[in-house]
Amino acid sequence: MAEIIKYVYGMIIFIFLFLVSTNVHAGIRCVFPSDCPRTMRCLSEFHLTCKKKQCKCVKMFDPINFVTA
Repeated sequence: MAEIIKYVYGMIIFIFLFLVSTNVHAGIRCVFPSDCPRTMRCLSEFHLTCKKKQCKCVKMFDPINFVTA
């Protein structure tokens, strides 16, 4: 009987740790880029934006000049 209780407790702890570890990359939720916190910083070539309802740093590209001389 005691072995069954130990097994059940072990399974509860294992399942709890699995559920907690799957939420590590939760990120900061947003709808608009202005919802992202100002304390979140990106490197100089990246831009803070809202993608798929999460605040992310996205690489900025130089504008393309289609006008030729």
